[in-house]
Amino acid sequence: MNIEELEFIDQNNVCLYYEIDKIEFHLNFTWEFSNYNEDEGEAKIDVYAENCQQWINGICHPYFPSSEEMREVKSAIEDIVLQDLNGYGIDEWLESRELDDEYFNEN
Repeated sequence: MNIEELEFIDQNNVCLYYEIDKIEFHLNFTWEFSNYNEDEGEAKIDVYAENCQQWINGICHPYFPSSEEMREVKSAIEDIVLQDLNGYGIDEWLESRELDDEYFNEN
């Protein structure tokens, strides 16, 4: 997996394409903030594999990345997202979390 070939990353999605020995991998991931320490300005994210495919001889097969691949993807996403928390929506996430806390504390 060549993680430098991240095709697309936005506020919650990442697409990755690579080829090994004529086998194509089309991997889609979603990610979200899971924790934020306002005092230190540090955030953590969770990453989920979504709609990952392996193409062999033109035939699509479901594919799920290994634990090691998931760690590598998560690390690559963190390298990008954690450099620009505001650009990737930390303020919106904090606001949503605050609204969730208010709602569940009322009920």
